[in-house]
Amino acid sequence: MDIYEVIKNRVSMRSYKNDKIDIEKVKKIINAACMAPSWGNKQCWRFIIVDRMVEKNLLGKASNQPVIAQACIEAPYVIVLCANPRESGVKNGIEYYSFDCALAMENLVLAAEAEGLSTCIVGWFDEKVVKGILNIPEDIKVLAYTPLGYAKEEPKHSTRKKPEQTIFYNTWQGTAQ
Repeated sequence: MDIYEVIKNRVSMRSYKNDKIDIEKVKKIINAACMAPSWGNKQCWRFIIVDRMVEKNLLGKASNQPVIAQACIEAPYVIVLCANPRESGVKNGIEYYSFDCALAMENLVLAAEAEGLSTCIVGWFDEKVVKGILNIPEDIKVLAYTPLGYAKEEPKHSTRKKPEQTIFYNTWQGTAQ
């Protein structure tokens, strides 16, 4: 599948089969995430591969979203994305570790799609709870996590805005000639 098809086909899935996934495929996907660009090539991200039911269940509950809790239980893996802010940059008061990690997460979900797997980026959760579950040091940030597995149902694609609603030329709301 070419990159444009991967991007077009990727959707957030909230229901998973519990079919096993070879750990080498999971590592391949995370290695693709690690190929993302980052501030000064510092690569501040860290990934935790979670496959034990107790931790997956607790991670799901940390989101306070029942559908996410169920997805974390069903999927064979939950991948947690963390950052070491000291390994990224700050410019004009903006800390770039979140941006670095967003790029890595996008690579991860696209690589998963290319491998026939599904994801759902979870960014709304109790960070303190997640840190406690996974024994993450205080100075490390938890940015997101995603169930990783085979979709239980067919993906439903959302309607996307038309290009003329999002693309401008030369100035804000400048139109193409």
